[in-house]
Amino acid sequence: LVLAATAVSAHAQFKPEEVIQYRQGIFKAQRWNMVPMAMMVQGKAPYDQAAFLRHAQRLDQLSHMAWEGFGPGTDKGAPTKAKPEIWSDAAGFKKAQDAFQAETPKLVAAAQSGNMDQIKAAFGGVAKSCDNCHDNFRSK
Repeated sequence: LVLAATAVSAHAQFKPEEVIQYRQGIFKAQRWNMVPMAMMVQGKAPYDQAAFLRHAQRLDQLSHMAWEGFGPGTDKGAPTKAKPEIWSDAAGFKKAQDAFQAETPKLVAAAQSGNMDQIKAAFGGVAKSCDNCHDNFRSK
């Protein structure tokens, strides 16, 4: 309990714009790792198993990080594409987070296998979870 209270209190010390910048940074890092994998899956870049695995592992780690950046008061304070539904439909937003977090380990496992059919299927699952969240919780 003490650790949880300390973590909450530490985040409370950040200004909303800092929290928004944090979550946006995580999402940029996710994109940084998604794009090279997409290029490999689409055949637009040569497949490199080690690089693909590294990107998949990073994405899996990042999949747990951005969500704490959506606390109370972070719907404003800096430019953001976050829709109000993030806060008005917290259960739906949590479901979208959970879906993304469920797909990224599958991508890591597929990347470890080196089997492109498995990789394409797992990458598709990750991309679909991203799209679902963007469609419902991110302004265009």
